Amino acid sequence: MAMTDETESSEAIRSDAHIRKRSLFLEKLDHWWRRLPGMSLREPRRLRLCESLSLGERRFVAVIEYEHKRFLVGGTSASLALLTPLDREDQSTFADCASRPTWDSTVETHR
Repeated sequence: MAMTDETESSEAIRSDAHIRKRSLFLEKLDHWWRRLPGMSLREPRRLRLCESLSLGERRFVAVIEYEHKRFLVGGTSASLALLTPLDREDQSTFADCASRPTWDSTVETHR
């Protein structure tokens, strides 16, 4: 009987140690999981920068998205301007938008 009590006691100690190790492991896993980018419990951002292009001398154009709507904006060190809203159905890339001429090439220029 004494041997059985001793065996049960040692098994209980090993079981407690195993539970403590598992609990510590889960705490560490939870800590690192919460630190992973994009894995936090906060609400998703409503504003994000999709793409940007530097034009030199502190000028840029960018595509930003706010609440699933996209906008082409232009900016300098002193100002920011909305150039045009972009349709969601228009799946063109920023490079496509940037390469389009902003003038009508069929219009003749008068000198």
